[in-house]
Amino acid sequence: MRIASELRQTVRRLRGARGFTIGVIAVLALGIGANAAVFSALDQTVIQPLPYPESSRLAMVWEDLSAYGMPKDRVAPGTYHEWQRRTRTFASLAALRLSEMDVGSSAPEQVSGAAVTANLFPTLGVEPQLGRNMTVDEEPPGHRVVLLSYGLWQRRFAGALDIVGRTMLMSGEPYVVIGVMPRGFHFPDARTEYWIPISLAPGQFDARNSHYLQVVGRIRAGVRWPAVRDDMDRIARELATEFPASNAKVGVTVVPLQEEVTSDAAHALTLLLAAACCVLLIACANIASLLIARVSGRRREIAVRLALGAGRGGIVRQMLMECGVLAAAGGGAGLVAAYWGVRALEPFVPPALAASTRLHLDVRAAVFTLAVTGLTTLLCGVAPAAHAARADLSEHLKAQARTAHRRTARLRRVLVVGEIAVALVLVAAAALLIDTLAHLRAVDPGFRADHLLTARIDVPYPKYADAARRQAFYAGVLAGVRALPGVERAGLTSDLPYTSTGDYMGLTIENRPSSGVGRTALFRLVSPGYLQTIGASVSAGRPLDAGDTARSAPVAVVSDVLARTYWPHQSALGHRIDTGTGDGAPRWMTIVGVVRDVRERGADLGSKPTVYVPFTQTAIAFFQPSEIAVRTSVPPEALAGPLRQAVWAVDPAQPVSDVRTMDEIVDEALGYRRRVLSLLGVFAALAIVLAGLGVYSLLSWIVSDQRREIGLRIALGATPGTVTRTVFRQSAILAGVGVALGLACADVATPWLGALLFDVSPVDPPVLASSCVILIAVALAASLIPARRAAALDPMIVLREE
Repeated sequence: MRIASELRQTVRRLRGARGFTIGVIAVLALGIGANAAVFSALDQTVIQPLPYPESSRLAMVWEDLSAYGMPKDRVAPGTYHEWQRRTRTFASLAALRLSEMDVGSSAPEQVSGAAVTANLFPTLGVEPQLGRNMTVDEEPPGHRVVLLSYGLWQRRFAGALDIVGRTMLMSGEPYVVIGVMPRGFHFPDARTEYWIPISLAPGQFDARNSHYLQVVGRIRAGVRWPAVRDDMDRIARELATEFPASNAKVGVTVVPLQEEVTSDAAHALTLLLAAACCVLLIACANIASLLIARVSGRRREIAVRLALGAGRGGIVRQMLMECGVLAAAGGGAGLVAAYWGVRALEPFVPPALAASTRLHLDVRAAVFTLAVTGLTTLLCGVAPAAHAARADLSEHLKAQARTAHRRTARLRRVLVVGEIAVALVLVAAAALLIDTLAHLRAVDPGFRADHLLTARIDVPYPKYADAARRQAFYAGVLAGVRALPGVERAGLTSDLPYTSTGDYMGLTIENRPSSGVGRTALFRLVSPGYLQTIGASVSAGRPLDAGDTARSAPVAVVSDVLARTYWPHQSALGHRIDTGTGDGAPRWMTIVGVVRDVRERGADLGSKPTVYVPFTQTAIAFFQPSEIAVRTSVPPEALAGPLRQAVWAVDPAQPVSDVRTMDEIVDEALGYRRRVLSLLGVFAALAIVLAGLGVYSLLSWIVSDQRREIGLRIALGATPGTVTRTVFRQSAILAGVGVALGLACADVATPWLGALLFDVSPVDPPVLASSCVILIAVALAASLIPARRAAALDPMIVLREE
């Protein structure tokens, strides 16, 4: 009953100070809500295990070409076969390669999928929802069976229960549906909507120079990760000895599947959770400072209660109860804010989980919010409660005690300094990301993104298995697109810039000894005119042109970095190279041109040696010029429809997908950092506002509490300017100490930004200096109103009040 009575008194007291109460609850709602939202996203994407049985035993396995700048490269079939045969720690190793196919005969749809080994689903521990898994006997070429994702089954077949055994057209060929995977299952990522046999011919298991497989494995029960890595390192050493031409300096990288899938999200969300915690700390410091001021304002009430026999424990309990009520209200409002806040975090869901994970508030989030609310109660209430409990009874009973206790002022100053320091860390982090985006935007990509429309036009197999028919299709598309009004140029490529970080081929240089896998280059199969279309600049020789046909001598254009690497003191023109596109026999291509480096892999990954080969001079099937780029003299979006019509004029059944501008592709490449910056910027802005309010409230309290002293100074001849400078001086001291402490904290905290930064040091002096200027300016601005109030005091009125 006593607790209930005290609780009712606390609520009545807070209702009597509605402005203060509403403000505190709103601030706590933002702080607690931000923490709850980010925790929910982190918990549901990173902390909770992947949706596979015993997912902690699953791993992705890559070839380690760190010696050549590629620590995680895709796996050659021959190497995968040897891993399977020699491993002692993996219970199973499964492989897959990505695939694109057209589905349906009427209104064909291009969908993404994977060609997989039969043991992929058993390795993951997943069974089809309907039907059966594929068998080992169905792995070789010639077996056309398919498992569908739940979404594709619903979309194309309306969830028909008799789907198993039906035949469906995929890229013009009949495939028998043998099963449907469970709802939400998409491996390796959310775009994957079908799985077909990998179709590796026996001879391909000896191929060690073509790296295109992704490998996932399940380690044996009871085996620890160090033992797994030691085992795979042993195999890598054995292969390097037995096959030095292909496996010299090739290691193995083993990454837990959970880490592989969630590493980027874990980094971003952990950073955002730390930022949200900083905002909550600043909010708690602000509220604690205000409550200390309220304690000072209630000193006579506290003195009377102590004089009447109230224990100091009761005073502490009352203060903590007041904080608890405020925190509970803030926590409840914070859950409402978090309900909406998790939607802003959807883009941080890893691609592999995007189809199965919808961020939401659950019981774990509620428990976390409850814990944060309890912690907030302590952070906000301990200092005011301790301050009240240490009160000097005789001093409180002095009716003329008008000045604030030095202890009160000192404690509030410490809290405000802490607010400024934490705010500086957040502002510096946001400023570093802004600087990173500016640096990325300033990077010369080697092409022009403006007025460039792009699309995918993957040709289906076996409909276009014949090279002549394939090339006739592409030639017809190019002719039709180039004839469209508003089109200046058009070209084809196997990979548009910023869309792929791989697609390497081995590189052999005529009359030079082979150096194994160390000599590789990005391989781009392009049409004549493609490089001019994207705005690449020729630095030597000529670009590919219409004269480079199947009947002319094989040629290639290479990038500046390739030419500098292999011919540093001479021209690369006239030299011959082979990229392994001659169906087993060397196909020597003469270098006829050198282009300035194009940032094919993105602005932040740097330039790699690149070879551009005319698609008209090769019959290889595993690379296709499936991307079209169109340079326009009109807004590129206006030509999206005519572009589709031009393709359909050549083949009405040909899907056209991913129609977007190159500007959109570039923006998407920067999107991850921009999303982190946008939320971090919100937290930094909140921190600045709260720090400014902290400075304002402290100086307002000081001016109010020192009215008599200020009035006496003015009466003795102090000018308004002198009084104003005194207040500003106090603000500047607070800001200076806070900034100094913040710089020390930033030196420890900003390196956490890690891979998000580009060409910017985590302790970049100009960025830190600008952050300091912002916080000092905010502190001085916050002191403007208190300074004006102090300067405007009438000494006669103040002294008369005394």
